[in-house]
Amino acid sequence: MLRPRTSPLAAIVPLAAGLTLALTLTACDGSGGGSDTVATDTPSGTATASTTGTGSPGVDGGRTMAPSGGSTGGGTDAGTGTGAGADGTRCRTSQLAFAVAPGSGAQSKGEQGAITVTLTNRGVKSCVMKGYPGVDLVGGPTRWSLPRQTSESPSTVTVRPGATTTFTVFYLPFDKGDGQEFRPKSIVVTPPNETHPHTLPWTYSSVLLQDGATHPGTYVGPVGSK
Repeated sequence: MLRPRTSPLAAIVPLAAGLTLALTLTACDGSGGGSDTVATDTPSGTATASTTGTGSPGVDGGRTMAPSGGSTGGGTDAGTGTGAGADGTRCRTSQLAFAVAPGSGAQSKGEQGAITVTLTNRGVKSCVMKGYPGVDLVGGPTRWSLPRQTSESPSTVTVRPGATTTFTVFYLPFDKGDGQEFRPKSIVVTPPNETHPHTLPWTYSSVLLQDGATHPGTYVGPVGSK
């Protein structure tokens, strides 16, 4: 009786299938492959100079000084903070109206004065600010870029059309015998993340010039502060 022959090809096919299955199982092993990465939204602009401090006001020559830990930054600085909101729109100088709030500048003799600067959105869309504005006091040949008050953490401020936000400039008036008198004529403001400034008149008392002091009594707070 003749036995049927087994084809060589029939023997090779199961072998090849077995090798393929083995390779497939090896590639699926969790020890040899990577895991899926889920992308998350991250703010594109992170504050570069809005580091906060917890220092209390110091004293320099018997006069009230700014909180310790302040970093310098003025109108020649573009400001700091995130530059875009959910719609990607930061507040630009050209769309803001600048003014000084009524009652600003009042102070007791020998004490700090406070000037509240208002920023009103004249645009048709909301815009966002965060951080410190650049602020310069200018008078004659002197231009003083004010340091920042770092005891208050900046927060993100969304300004709707027609709405207003503020920041405060604290200043130390000059008293005879204290040091060098500075008579500013204007205050130059640059919103956070902007390079175009806006100028307001300075109509208050002369200031004790402390542009070389570590913790001067004249400084600026973040946007959103009162």
